[in-house]
Amino acid sequence: MDFARKAKWTFFVVTTLFSLVQPLSTNHTSINDTAIEMIHVGLILDAQSWVGKIVDSCISMAISDFYSQNCHYQTKLVVHTRDSGGDPLLLLSQALVLLENFKLDAIIVAENSAGVKILAELGSRVKIPIISLFAAGLSLSSFEYPHLIQIGEDESSRAKAIAAIVEAFSWRSVILIYEDNDSARPILSSMTGFRLDRHVALLTSSTDEEIVEQLMKLMSLQMTVYVVHMSPILASRLFLNAKQLGMLTQGYAWITTDMITNFMNSMDPSVFESMQGVVGFKPHIPASKELRRFAIRWRSKNLNENKNLEEMEMNVYGIWSYDMVWAVATAAERVMTRHPHILHQETRLNMNFTTIRSSESGLVFMDEILQSRFKGISGGFQLTNGRLIPKEIEIVNVFKGDRIIGYWNPENGIASIMKEENHTETNSTSSSKLEGVIWPGGTMNIPKGWSLRGKRLRIGVPVTNQFRELISVVHDPQTNDIIVTGFCVDVFKEAVQSLDYEVHYDFIPFEDANGRMAGSYDDLILQVYHKNYDAVVGDITIISRRFAFVDFTLPFTDLGIGVVVPKIDNDIWVFLKPLCGDLWITVGAFFIFTGVVIWFIERPINEEFQGSPSEQIGMIFWYSFSTLVFSHKKPLSNLSKFVVIIWVFVVLIITSSYTATLASMLTVKQIQLSSRDNDAWVSSDISNFTFETRRRRANHSPEEYADALRRGSKNGGASSIIDEIPNLKVFLAKYPSDYTMIKSKAITGGFGFVFPKRSPLVQDISSAIMRLREEKRLEMMENKWFNSESSFTTLDPESNPNRLNIHSFGGLFLVTGISSISALGVCLFQKRQSIKIHLNSSLDSLKGYFNVKIIGRQKERS
Repeated sequence: MDFARKAKWTFFVVTTLFSLVQPLSTNHTSINDTAIEMIHVGLILDAQSWVGKIVDSCISMAISDFYSQNCHYQTKLVVHTRDSGGDPLLLLSQALVLLENFKLDAIIVAENSAGVKILAELGSRVKIPIISLFAAGLSLSSFEYPHLIQIGEDESSRAKAIAAIVEAFSWRSVILIYEDNDSARPILSSMTGFRLDRHVALLTSSTDEEIVEQLMKLMSLQMTVYVVHMSPILASRLFLNAKQLGMLTQGYAWITTDMITNFMNSMDPSVFESMQGVVGFKPHIPASKELRRFAIRWRSKNLNENKNLEEMEMNVYGIWSYDMVWAVATAAERVMTRHPHILHQETRLNMNFTTIRSSESGLVFMDEILQSRFKGISGGFQLTNGRLIPKEIEIVNVFKGDRIIGYWNPENGIASIMKEENHTETNSTSSSKLEGVIWPGGTMNIPKGWSLRGKRLRIGVPVTNQFRELISVVHDPQTNDIIVTGFCVDVFKEAVQSLDYEVHYDFIPFEDANGRMAGSYDDLILQVYHKNYDAVVGDITIISRRFAFVDFTLPFTDLGIGVVVPKIDNDIWVFLKPLCGDLWITVGAFFIFTGVVIWFIERPINEEFQGSPSEQIGMIFWYSFSTLVFSHKKPLSNLSKFVVIIWVFVVLIITSSYTATLASMLTVKQIQLSSRDNDAWVSSDISNFTFETRRRRANHSPEEYADALRRGSKNGGASSIIDEIPNLKVFLAKYPSDYTMIKSKAITGGFGFVFPKRSPLVQDISSAIMRLREEKRLEMMENKWFNSESSFTTLDPESNPNRLNIHSFGGLFLVTGISSISALGVCLFQKRQSIKIHLNSSLDSLKGYFNVKIIGRQKERS
């Protein structure tokens, strides 16, 4: 059934009640002056409620103050007050009675009920402004209801303010407690920006027993942050019962919306006492002289006239109603000035069994109200899309009164009270911008947002006893105690001990009557899902499919799987394999060639290269091969030095390449052995990956692994083992000299602790694990239990380093060959020149000798 049909049925029911309704003949203005145009305004409120009494008195003062300052105006508001008793049906009935008896120009409603929406529909039909001093719970669009004016926050602003507080104090999630009616229920769909762990709806008619039952259910949960959004009457009962149950003690946090906080000062002292430590929101009204004077006059007036208001404090609804009356009165005068003929026009509408009167000035009147701009006692008055929204929200803390601890606005988020006049800083949700909060229990320690409440956690542990260094469960027959030890247990204990709060726990073995493990690891994890255990500690692999049932902490071991293979006995001639035969021959030939070149150049001038033929041959080989370790002597000739420099560079390149290739070959042999898929054992725990051709073993232990590798694949064993790296570390710690491990890709998540979904312990334990890792304490525990620091290689198992051949160093040999030949050529050229010069000198000497002989003979003859 759509809303129009509902409204028709409502109108039908309400009109039958007309004869039972006795209108209050209360008019706030005399109408004796016939020269002034009277603007009739209906006011419907709950005369027995706090808001009704405050609003009624504030509207009366607003009319008196306005016309005392504007006595020359041609219009005057006449307010016709009716009591709805807080009943939505009676609210609509009273509105129809007013419309039948008076030509109303507007209706003011001071109730936060479902009837406001029906009244908004009525306003659209009769075309007069409907002014709701409360923002209706449902989001009523100004386009759908153009004649509706609302005051106060909308649900979106409320939710954003709550999200800012939740983020400021780093709470992970909250629980919403709201009143199950049209006014409060819509906040449920607006709660975004944080995780809403649970929501509880209470009826206005809920008994104390029903409220206590709901609170007891909440106490059984770990969450301790509650957001309350309901009427003050229901909230009073809620907090009284919560205090009796001990839910307003240290560790709890309560947040109230403006729906409650606006009336906190008017609540019963016992209720106010039960709300100590509550944090709430309420609209911010800037302090001013005008507001202070009004508050003093209001209290003085009501102390004299209405004893029922003695204990009440002025609140925002009274202030807003005062400013709204000024806006309506000002708009009425503008309508009279600009459109005087409209005010006298009237239309009668037949609605079921009655005829109501409607003013033709409604649309114009509405426009004038929406355009109102002035400074009232609430600050700057301006309507936006038919709503008066506070520009800023106060964040208050209830402790022996309500004190402001900060502000919030949509543009800048949380702001300090020291910057009330300037909120142009960068948006921040840090709790440091808030004044110190005194939380329930009188403490200033920020609640964590959850609590174990002294509960001892039941920690399930696997009973495999295969890798005892990781997890071991032993029953002491004498004391009947259960002793749980291992690396996983030590990490858990250290993580829990580093927390800033106590966690009590007991280890419960997951075993059957025979002392064997009562199922698989998946079965153990499901015990947490079924709430038989509060957590699981052990060698539990983090696998994606398990996240559907539980949450994991950060891993406290290495990620991924590893491969263990036997160490290979090296061939005695393995050192020859990095170089091909042709390269060995070429290198040897160049060693000899280089030695011969150096000998040929140095022999004439260097005594080291002289001597008997055998000594000279030995020097040729020694000098060239000594360059391998760079222990050669310094030559004398510059040509020799040039040859040696080039050759030493070539030797350096060849030896470096030889070393790298030999190391790669020795490593890859073991990798290739581990890649024999058909002969590998794979742990059954790695069940989320496919190993079609490998043998999977459900039961495994270090001793079984060692036996399988010793026997080999041909004798029913295995050539390699594939398992989680922590398991393989334990295995290698026992057999360090016989086997080696190669790290593979991180295709598993490592080991983590198991907790229920959304458990707050997950983040705290994960943070503790990270601290242990950063402080090297995790590494120390690994060394303690594994007693080995395994080294890993990251080579691709499929890679196979090629042997070096002559083509790899052809350029180097070409350079050194050309250099040596060039030096040898220069040396030969120099020697030839030296011989030529020596021959010429000898010939000249011989010629001189013969000349002397000839001359001597000639002298003898003469």
